[in-house]
Parts: sequence; structure tokens; C-alpha cells
Amino acid sequence: MKNEGLILMDQKFNTLQQILNEITKDSGFYGSIISSEEGLIILNSSQMDPKVEIESLAAKAASIFNEDDVVADHPEDITISYINKKIFIQKVSLPDNSDNYLLLITLMPHNYRYFRRRINKIINLVLKSC
Repeated sequence: MKNEGLILMDQKFNTLQQILNEITKDSGFYGSIISSEEGLIILNSSQMDPKVEIESLAAKAASIFNEDDVVADHPEDITISYINKKIFIQKVSLPDNSDNYLLLITLMPHNYRYFRRRINKIINLVLKSC
């Protein structure tokens, strides 16, 4: 019985990985990361730029949402713009009615517009797999 549960969880994880890779690639994003609220990486797209330190990025994203003095009014998403890229961080509440959440971190070209529909597609797929 325990092995069946692990196999099912592994299949869901692999499916989510494939979907994240496809949406990231089709959307023209530089990469996507799903992390815990503590900044621990759960999943990341295979298209990530090797120069990006994903562990550091996830930890910094978590600290933005966890420190009261950093962000006023506790937003659900934050966009950080650089000269050559944009980082969008979305807080995703889990469907278990708790205060727990995940972070979806997406790297994209600086001039990328109208990306929220694609982000929402990733979020919906993540929530279905929880």
C-alpha cells in the first residue's frame, strides 16, 4: 500500500515537472521555480539559466514575503525589474484552508507583457496536483 502512494506521488511530480517545462518554454520565460514559503525549492523548470542561483533566488523571494518590514500591505505578488530580465514572484495559497502557501518565481525578458494568464495556468496546475 505504501509503495502505491509513493508511485502515485512520483507520477504526479513527474507530470507537474513536464507541464512546468512546457509552459515555461512555450511562454518564452527564462525559467520557473516553485518553492515552499521558507524558500526551499520543490520544483524548477529545466530551462533555467545556469548562471541563476536558484536556491539563493528562492530564499530571497521567501524572505520578501516573510519579513514584515520589507513589503507593505502583504501583497500577493511582486515584480522585480532589472535591465535584462524581470522576476515575478506569486504567492500561491494552498487549498487546505491553512495559512500555508507556495511561491511561484518566474524569470522572463524585461519587456515581457501580458504574462499573468500564463502564470495563472501554472498556478492552476500546481493547485490541482496538491
